[in-house]
Amino acid sequence: MPRKAAAPSTWSPIVAGRTKTTLRERWLRAMRFQKPDRLPLFEFGYWTETLPEWHKQGLPVTVKNERDAYAYFGIENWGGAGINIGLLPGFQTEEIERGKDYVIYRNAERALVRERTDTIRTIPHYIEYGIRDRSDWEKHFRPRLDSRTPGRYPADWPGRVAAYRSRTYPLSVPIGSMIGKIRNWVGFENLGLIAYDDPALLEEMIEASCRCVCETIAPALKEVQFDFAAGWEDICFKNGPALSPRMFDQWIVPRYKRITDLLRAHGVEIIWTDCDGNIMPILDQFLAGGINCMFPLEVAGGTDPVAIRQKYGRRVLLHGGVDKMPLREGPKAIERELLRLKPVVDEGGFIPHVDHRVPADVPLQNYKFYLKLKRDIFNAGDLEPHYPE
Repeated sequence: MPRKAAAPSTWSPIVAGRTKTTLRERWLRAMRFQKPDRLPLFEFGYWTETLPEWHKQGLPVTVKNERDAYAYFGIENWGGAGINIGLLPGFQTEEIERGKDYVIYRNAERALVRERTDTIRTIPHYIEYGIRDRSDWEKHFRPRLDSRTPGRYPADWPGRVAAYRSRTYPLSVPIGSMIGKIRNWVGFENLGLIAYDDPALLEEMIEASCRCVCETIAPALKEVQFDFAAGWEDICFKNGPALSPRMFDQWIVPRYKRITDLLRAHGVEIIWTDCDGNIMPILDQFLAGGINCMFPLEVAGGTDPVAIRQKYGRRVLLHGGVDKMPLREGPKAIERELLRLKPVVDEGGFIPHVDHRVPADVPLQNYKFYLKLKRDIFNAGDLEPHYPE
């Protein structure tokens, strides 16, 4: 049935009937600047505290996690191959101390951290990082980036390969992190110091990460036709990146290029990395390295999909880019934000969704209104929500 607009406006929703077109086909058409019958309705998760807060506002208590929430709200999703291109084995987590409102523990990256337990979950305070000197790198970390370590592929990999041939959703191959994870291992301040005091060590860590990715995913690329590749960096803040563009040109871009050349040799043309904050100072570096899709486009952090499309045109594909802040304000602000993005979405190469996980102070009714309006304005989604609208 045709959908009605959720609020008076100047736009007219485009309505399409249900077809046998798969989610995978829709996503690929949208990302290739073609016209799918409907736009995929993707989202990007929730804060840990969001669903419990929404339970107080009427969300069924049976909706306990992201998978449950996506089914409840009628949100579609992509899939990942489950290949491990990081530290293997990960370090054993260990609780060291627990107080009234905090816990101190060793995490899976060997860092000693202190985390609050009496408030909204935030980034932990780092007491000690996993890599303090070259000996830590050589003894504890470098051996864990050996691509030959058993367990990098799921135990049921042959069965997955067979199932992937008939999949109906877009599937990604992981490409990991060239610098974001290293920042986690050594610390933000130490990353800047190592770049000047011991650049050979930094480059050795970057090279080991790149080699692990290439060697690990190469067999999978021969067996599966992936739709896209997905990486993670998170090395940008509101004022820009943790390393300068010159350092990216020197150390990061060549490694990206090796990975993306390998991907494109196997027909993977859409390649993103997840980086929050203001990516604009290094967007040229991402492109030079062969990364052509930006995710999740954190608007308040300085990354605006409208500005990117105006500057770069169709060179840059977009995933995310819906400013989360208006979701706190209400229907008028939500509609204004979606209409702001509509010309770029209509052009193609853009799958809009909230630009990071939905915060706990977004009212449940605002979120439902946002999803309904997104369906109407963008002609998005093929799954009905599990609640009356």
